[in-house]
Amino acid sequence: MSYRDYVRGLPCCVSGFQGEGVDPHHVKGYNWLTGHGWAKKGSDLTCIPLKHDLHQELHDKGWKSFEKKYNMSQIECMVKTILQAEKEGVLKI
Repeated sequence: MSYRDYVRGLPCCVSGFQGEGVDPHHVKGYNWLTGHGWAKKGSDLTCIPLKHDLHQELHDKGWKSFEKKYNMSQIECMVKTILQAEKEGVLKI
């Protein structure tokens, strides 16, 4: 199983929805940390689980507006996702 498949199986970090329709979203807006930008995606370790409609909203509205609207941090969600994967033996840190 790939790490993105693992993330796809987690509950959405905004809505808590779990099941088909959760996307592994590569964190946006923190290029200095994620390596994302300049027409390339960062590491899959920067993926967080987002329900498809929320994932689309983030891309449509922008990451700053999205984080403010939902009072959430992509970075915090990314760290929680990585720590959960480590706890479940998916990653070794």
